[in-house]
Amino acid sequence: MTIKEYCEKYDQKFQTVYKKIAHHKNSELEGHIIRSKGKIMEIDDFAVDFLLPTQVKVIQAIEECEGIVRKNNDLKDKLYSAETIAEQTDKQLLKALADNEKLTAENTELQVKIEEQERIIHDKDSRIAELTEQLEAERSISEQKICELEKRIAELSNENKLLTEKLDAVPKIFRKS
Repeated sequence: MTIKEYCEKYDQKFQTVYKKIAHHKNSELEGHIIRSKGKIMEIDDFAVDFLLPTQVKVIQAIEECEGIVRKNNDLKDKLYSAETIAEQTDKQLLKALADNEKLTAENTELQVKIEEQERIIHDKDSRIAELTEQLEAERSISEQKICELEKRIAELSNENKLLTEKLDAVPKIFRKS
């Protein structure tokens, strides 16, 4: 940065700056001031900092501190937001875990009930199979008895027919009234 740029930027007088440079050029500012293009002097960052009046340095330090305070407040806000989000997330997680435990317990209970119902259904199916076999056996026996009874009815019907014919053949006088 040139001396002219320095003076404009920090609102300093050329005479004051040149006096300070002349007083410290062989000590603190040695190697930090470069002459270029003849009379134009350029100074590095160290020289800029050294030449700044204490008042400007204090203002810069205050501005820097205010910037740090602003950043700190922003970080505090972000931290508070993050803590709030973390608390909400923890609450949601705890609720989800509680719901999961409840659902797991309900699921286990329902599985036990399903297994119990399946056993009952299996037992009923077995009983139905037994009763079906028993019914088939009884039906077979009943059909057999019906056949026998129908045969007996046919025999008795024939015998009745023969007896009726014999009765009709007997004269009416021999019949008992």
